[in-house]
Amino acid sequence: MIPIEIVFLIGMAILLFLALKVKVNAFMALLGTALVMGLLAGMPTTAVVNGIVTGFAGTVKSIGIVIIFGIMLGNYLEASKATNKMALDTVKLVGEKRSGLAMAISGYIVSIPVFSDAGFVILSPLVKAISKKAKIPLAVLAVSLSAGLLATHVYVPPTPGPLAAAGMLGIDIGRAILYGGFAAIFMTGAGWLFAELYFRNKPESFYTYREDAEPQPEADMDEADLPSSLTAVFPLLVPIVLIIMNTTFNMLLPKGSPVLNVTSFIGDPNIALAIGALLAIALLGKRLGSKKVMKIMDASLKDAGPIVFITAAGGALGQILKASGAGASLAQMVINTGMPFILIPFTIAAVLKIVQGSGTVAVVTAATLAAPIGAQLGLDPILIFMASGAGARSCCHVNDSYFWVYTNCMGFDMKTGLKTLSVSNIFMALGGLLATFIASIWL
Repeated sequence: MIPIEIVFLIGMAILLFLALKVKVNAFMALLGTALVMGLLAGMPTTAVVNGIVTGFAGTVKSIGIVIIFGIMLGNYLEASKATNKMALDTVKLVGEKRSGLAMAISGYIVSIPVFSDAGFVILSPLVKAISKKAKIPLAVLAVSLSAGLLATHVYVPPTPGPLAAAGMLGIDIGRAILYGGFAAIFMTGAGWLFAELYFRNKPESFYTYREDAEPQPEADMDEADLPSSLTAVFPLLVPIVLIIMNTTFNMLLPKGSPVLNVTSFIGDPNIALAIGALLAIALLGKRLGSKKVMKIMDASLKDAGPIVFITAAGGALGQILKASGAGASLAQMVINTGMPFILIPFTIAAVLKIVQGSGTVAVVTAATLAAPIGAQLGLDPILIFMASGAGARSCCHVNDSYFWVYTNCMGFDMKTGLKTLSVSNIFMALGGLLATFIASIWL
């Protein structure tokens, strides 16, 4: 019988080998790792298969529909330019001279429903226009925007990564939004402060640009073609409020309360995000036209499929770790070393992020591997959620699609991308880790 600790290490090696060396997609890599670990741990073959199926099905049940409607909501907000309106409103709110902060706040909000890559593409013309008008270094605004976009991308549902991690850990979605939003503030703030302090007075020679960089279109500062402020934010705000309200009332009201019966229905994440998507169609659909509305709906299903499957495969691996006894054994190892537990999911997510590039895969995998250890130690799973998100922000570099979106949209070459975005990510990760330590004081 192979010691379970060795099985765990072999499983990690197989996962990295399949994903990085063989270039197998994350879905197959996670399922293959689950199968091998279960067999090496001495589990009966039928138990291994049942564990994989149970973990897979349970995860799809908990987050499948939520991910679909979350992506659909984001796609409607993006296509209708509601995200542009949110950003312009934020600049007005804090003032043009504090546009770095405005960009950080805009990124924080926009990346909740919209993928960070798409969010940067949407707002990059605005970044360049503000930089030119307000005489603020481009890197200050671009990194500040990235800080907000990348923070909520790893922390706040209904963004798929944190939504999947919450489902894996059995965390109430409303609670994940609250604690994820708290951690994302620290992460965003750290990235914004770094940008303001480090890039504000850098000479122009510090930055180098691609010779073949294509000029970005000027931002349309005329708001006549944008939806109203209320119309833009309402479809996003309503589902978040309903989910948080459900979480709050579940803590305060007795079971069987008539109010709780209502809020438990409309505040269920599946229903709340469906309401958000329907509100987006009702309020913004006329701007898009019926054909575009249906096209976005179909595209959202295609976008959601891979994310749901990868997350479900992570659930299968998590079930095998739990059933094989790896969680209990590894928990004892953590106790014996005296190492703060939250550094484990942080380190796992950081290594995966640096090596394979995907923040979503890093968050889901770290949560999967750390969950059984945390359960044995009796720790609140929200700490695993927060630490995994912090680690998943450790470094955005050449193997991350966002890095190339950032450099291409700003016209920076790879060297400047590494000096600006990649370095700032280290401080963002530390900001998230600080938030996790603070939360651990009262949890």
